[in-house]
Amino acid sequence: MSSTPTPVSPSSMEPVGVAVLGCGRVSDAHLDAIRARPEFGRLEAVIDTDRGRAADAASRHGAPRVLTSLEAALEIEEIEAIVVCLPNHLHGDPTVAALEAGRHVLVEKPMADSAEEATRMASAAEQHGRILAIGQSRRHTTAIRYVADNLASFGTLRALQESFCIRWDGAQAPWWAERTREQGLVLSLIAPHSLDFVQMIMGADDPLRVHAESVRHRTDWQADDEAMLLLRYPENRLVSVHLSYNQRPHFDRKVLLFDGCVVQIDDDFVVWVDGELVIEPQAGELAEMARPALQFVWQFEEFSKAVRGLESRSVLHPEGVRLMRTVDAAKRAAVTGETQTLG
Repeated sequence: MSSTPTPVSPSSMEPVGVAVLGCGRVSDAHLDAIRARPEFGRLEAVIDTDRGRAADAASRHGAPRVLTSLEAALEIEEIEAIVVCLPNHLHGDPTVAALEAGRHVLVEKPMADSAEEATRMASAAEQHGRILAIGQSRRHTTAIRYVADNLASFGTLRALQESFCIRWDGAQAPWWAERTREQGLVLSLIAPHSLDFVQMIMGADDPLRVHAESVRHRTDWQADDEAMLLLRYPENRLVSVHLSYNQRPHFDRKVLLFDGCVVQIDDDFVVWVDGELVIEPQAGELAEMARPALQFVWQFEEFSKAVRGLESRSVLHPEGVRLMRTVDAAKRAAVTGETQTLG
């Protein structure tokens, strides 16, 4: 394998050989995405320490290989990239191992369980000249791309309000219930979605200060299931974020307050500018408000283009590290009750 991706044109792009590591709840969305875009990628293997679970995933998604270790996958030349779908705290070691073996990596969000671990992963990507992308699938809807592409036309941003509230009837994986308050639940699992959007809007600026309050309403887990964040950014821009695992019906709204207009995004698929509908769900997108597979398809396209050296919207490791610093600050603030100053 070459040390850096080889630039190619989209028409001549060779599909990327991919293995998916971890066959838990989020893996099906990634496997569906790879299968949906054969011009961008080909599924070479599924990997899980539970061979039965791996075999089931391989059968459903047409993978030619069932493996029980990452080491076995890294011996196969046809596997150029690894999609890491493991629990948050297990992202670091396999990502670094894959990068050191010359593979590219798409790691599920959050990038890691701490900024320190994210920095270690990023260093491996830079040292070995590989793509390390983070699975921020919500960046890839038509609505979010529209806002990103037209941001300069809206004026000067004053404030951003975001609410991302859903309901889970119990832990969706055993390790959810084991998370401590210091590790966080909503502050680790869905805050990275919301704060990634904030980071996209704020560009190169990181927050100056982060304050957070978190509570637990239910006994399904040990950690937080509701949180409020307040962030201050350079140029006096303010951000508030509300996160919940207790809300039925689902409520997902982002409001950007500019000096000359108001932009509202609902469910990541609808955009209103001063009350006028400018982006609505395209054909096939309505169901995606409840089932996010389509976002993963678009995300996989961007990852494959990045691997091949093409222009891409992938969220790469420098942004991932920045985001983890903000997430870490929010978790510290929630536990200590003290506003965190990032500088």
